Amino acid sequence: MTIGTKEWAEVNKNCILGCSNDCFYCYAKQGAIRFGRATKENWHEMRYNPNSAKQIRKEKGRIMFPTTHDLHIEHVDWWFPFLKELLEKGNNLLIVSKPQFAAIHYICQHCYPCVNQIEFRFTMGTIDEETRRFWEPNAPTIHERIRALRFAEETGYKTSVSMEPLLTHNPKEVIRAVSPFVTNTIWIGIMNHISIKDFGNRNMVWYNEILSINSYENIKMVYEANKDNPKIRWKDSIRDLLGLTECLI
Repeated sequence: MTIGTKEWAEVNKNCILGCSNDCFYCYAKQGAIRFGRATKENWHEMRYNPNSAKQIRKEKGRIMFPTTHDLHIEHVDWWFPFLKELLEKGNNLLIVSKPQFAAIHYICQHCYPCVNQIEFRFTMGTIDEETRRFWEPNAPTIHERIRALRFAEETGYKTSVSMEPLLTHNPKEVIRAVSPFVTNTIWIGIMNHISIKDFGNRNMVWYNEILSINSYENIKMVYEANKDNPKIRWKDSIRDLLGLTECLI
């Protein structure tokens, strides 16, 4: 059974080091710090990866782009040529983002000839802005993300949503807000790799909150409430927790 990003695509691609979203739970940030490629203080400073051109070729299977950074309009001269060349090679892309409207608008307008090669998957784990600001301090607001999702869908692109990590006990408000603009699927998953040592005393309320959201009892309730929704998919983290065996993509 496939797990992690392999549930979504066969190949991962990136062209930038670091990410200014600076999400609290970011696995890419944790890995970069662990292996000495960045520090906690400079991860948010995005840098073009000069070796990224070597990655551009026709791949077997779908490409997930990006996986360790986001697409910000201020860096469009870095990531758009990379994205465009991947499309010109005939690749199918899953573009994963906490979307800036300006960046998604740019892609939609400039890549429409390749509309059938692209699916957008936008991350929205909560509808609450206070929660978003804590976990994803420099990322776009939820309102901006829904605006980008709606624009992409209305422009004719395939669209989907990732609620991984789930940042609310009950995802019904997020599902209700995004469903009209989702042509494919809504994925739900829990936060992985969290440690109490990453939370100061003032932030313990957030640590306890995510433990409660991640709990078997809460996730079981979420599953029972949404298992019959044909758009919902369950990430491997939830399948493992609940002992589920199926993942219909």
